[in-house]
Amino acid sequence: MGQNGKKSTVLLIYPPISKHERYSSEIGEAGGEQIPLGIYYIASYVRTHGFHVHCIDAEAQRLENAEIISKIKEISPDIIGLSSSTVAFQRTLTLAQEIKTTFPHLPIVIGGPHATSSIESVMDNPVFDYLIYGEGEETFADLLHALEGQKDSLSSIDGLAYRENGALKINSPRDYIQDLDTIPFPAYDLIPDLTVYHPDPSNYRFTPVVHIITSRGCPNHCTFCARTIFGQKLRQRSPENVAEEIELLVKQYGVREIAFFDDTFTIGKSRIQRIFTLLQEKGIQIPWSCFSRVNTVDYETLAFMKKMGCWKMRFGIESGDESILKTIRKNIDLKTAREVIRNCKKLEISTTGLFIIGHPGETKESIEKSIRYALDVPFDDIVVTINTPMPGSVQYDEVEQYGTLDRTNMSNFNFWKPFVPYGLDEKYLLRSQKRMYTKFYFRPRIFLLK
Repeated sequence: MGQNGKKSTVLLIYPPISKHERYSSEIGEAGGEQIPLGIYYIASYVRTHGFHVHCIDAEAQRLENAEIISKIKEISPDIIGLSSSTVAFQRTLTLAQEIKTTFPHLPIVIGGPHATSSIESVMDNPVFDYLIYGEGEETFADLLHALEGQKDSLSSIDGLAYRENGALKINSPRDYIQDLDTIPFPAYDLIPDLTVYHPDPSNYRFTPVVHIITSRGCPNHCTFCARTIFGQKLRQRSPENVAEEIELLVKQYGVREIAFFDDTFTIGKSRIQRIFTLLQEKGIQIPWSCFSRVNTVDYETLAFMKKMGCWKMRFGIESGDESILKTIRKNIDLKTAREVIRNCKKLEISTTGLFIIGHPGETKESIEKSIRYALDVPFDDIVVTINTPMPGSVQYDEVEQYGTLDRTNMSNFNFWKPFVPYGLDEKYLLRSQKRMYTKFYFRPRIFLLK
């Protein structure tokens, strides 16, 4: 690590993803590309500690492993950091093996959602020298300092797993970062071309469009969701901090649209008002979209959002069956959802209904209710995925109570290969998904809207 007193050079890599994996909802909406914010947040944070950082987004750049190896030779880093979701883990492992074969003495750190939820199984692979679980910024910086001899020992670094004399050591969890304003904005200057990032074509109007996250942690209790990285407690960036980042993106990088990718952007009516009042004062008003929950917005809030440039909202409905919603602890009311979508329609805010087929306890009758609900409520678009209990979720731990799940191939955890509830089969789930899309989009009203 670091020679002649110079700070170490760090290379952070978001792994290449196959076409099949690319259409996973865990990674992003089908057909779109997102900035892997995790590695760019870590990049900006460790730079404040004096380290030299390079980033490679192999997914966006469509790089093969051989091309990544060539770039590593050019950069000559002192340490490699890899981030991986569950669906991409096998490819991440293959890349790590090729890196270790070519550069046997180069330390490799693994982090991200899959590493956090599956510490032991990930570290069963000897190519990974260190594993960071939970929020990565502070832990990664501490690890870099330790490897340069500026910290007492690895055992004092919370959120770190490593081997000592061949035995796996898992240190205590790190406390969540309470003041998110202390984290620098993502290292946008390390992104070669912002224009390669965008949601799928129906979810943006102008490019460059950049997605940002203004909070961490989700206070809701949906059983299908893994909250392993950011936890249960909601932590929000200040309106001033959010407005400052948007100003940077607009004025320095020419961004023309923002997609808020918080799990629920609309928690806190006064916060939303403050963010966009600040942007108005800066002379900034651009189109934007967000994810929301139907129990967090009223007509007045929606009207304000529309006035401030909101043109698209995505709502997690999940099911049209009230009993299923109770089983998965969604904590929304379908009557309220219908009213909110109708209010959006009045205000000319486009809406996407997010549905899942194959919940625990799902039946043919409950699937039919979901299809009827999607057709009856005036959504502009729908996204229908197959239920996939992710490692770290309540459903993953309880899956045998409700059905069968093949845990042997993580590349199938892509929201298209189904968990199968008792009483149903895989073919029926996939046919139902196709039928829901067909019934929704092949209607005269939808054709007239398009």
